[in-house]
Amino acid sequence: MLTSQDRSQSSTDQHPRQVIELKLMRPHDMFEMPQTDLFSEYRNFLTGVDFCISKLQGTTSRRPVRLEIRLPPEQIDDDVAERLSRTLHRYCHHRIRYNARESRAQRFGGVSALRIGVPVSAVGLAVTAAATTIRPSGGAVQLVVDHLGWVLAWLGVWFPLDQFLFNPLSFRRENRVLRLLSEAEIFVAPHRPTTALTLHNVAWSPQAEERPTAP
Repeated sequence: MLTSQDRSQSSTDQHPRQVIELKLMRPHDMFEMPQTDLFSEYRNFLTGVDFCISKLQGTTSRRPVRLEIRLPPEQIDDDVAERLSRTLHRYCHHRIRYNARESRAQRFGGVSALRIGVPVSAVGLAVTAAATTIRPSGGAVQLVVDHLGWVLAWLGVWFPLDQFLFNPLSFRRENRVLRLLSEAEIFVAPHRPTTALTLHNVAWSPQAEERPTAP
């Protein structure tokens, strides 16, 4: 993938959709990383799909999505947009199912963690109860033991509840974005690299800083 730019739509835009513009060197770059020099300053470390997901997760809009994909003319044929749309739909639904399984696994892990968390919390509450018998009341020893008991009680339930309630939320947010992306309208148009400075699957863009030439 070369460069990517998201164009957020306002109420005055002519399109009621969220528009994301992608510049790719080949259709495969939408779903897989191009094989390029890892140390090149023109290397892009995201696939087109990952870039779209990142952009859509940064907004709460539920409007439909329009992908404007720029490809070299030799990479465009009559059915490239249809193939991209079909593959994107299949990719999103596979990933939605994967996220659903991971979400269930997180909840199951949270329930399983209670087998350790509940005894730890019980020990913490027992320590807190024992702290009330320490004399002198309000002394340093009693305060330390009391606080230790509450910390143990809190730790015992914190991780299981966090894993059960909050960890699955990230998968739910991503699935919301994937559903939008799976129904995205795809527009494909040609583009040409703006300069002869080209690496394998990576082209120079006007926004990139020019390298100094050797004397």
